Amino acid sequence: MIPVPTTATAKLFPTGPRVNKRSPTETDKAVGAKIRALRRAAGMTLQEIGEAVGVSFVQFQRYETGASRMSASRLVAVCAALGVRLECLISEPEPAEGELISDRERSENEELARLFKAISDPKHRLAIIALARAIAAGDEASHSLPEELPKNSSVMPNGSNRETKQ
Repeated sequence: MIPVPTTATAKLFPTGPRVNKRSPTETDKAVGAKIRALRRAAGMTLQEIGEAVGVSFVQFQRYETGASRMSASRLVAVCAALGVRLECLISEPEPAEGELISDRERSENEELARLFKAISDPKHRLAIIALARAIAAGDEASHSLPEELPKNSSVMPNGSNRETKQ
């Protein structure tokens, strides 16, 4: 004869399927996706970021896909390796349905971020930002020097360089 569980034992041993309360959640998956986008934008491989954080690249891939949960200390280490603040990963609202970007746009954004990061001259970075603002605004002023660009810059409005030999 099988004993009928009392209320107290029924709470301790549910008769339904066991649920792992430590399984990754949708939040874990969303944070992993943000980490993956930031890692790619930084031009880092899974191997590189795994070493920086202290885990294997396979484990880090599990974090990015949301297959594994990340401890708070590991999350802080990831932020340090990527050079971002913790709030960047956990406080951004999800994009609205109309704001979702395509894989092609995401790839272009990541490439642009990676290339921009590789530019070391602050004058060139400012010139690129000014150009992007002008193009985005549809402004015809994209052919003139931006106000932020120092007067002694080697970037000329017509695309030539002051230091060219004549």
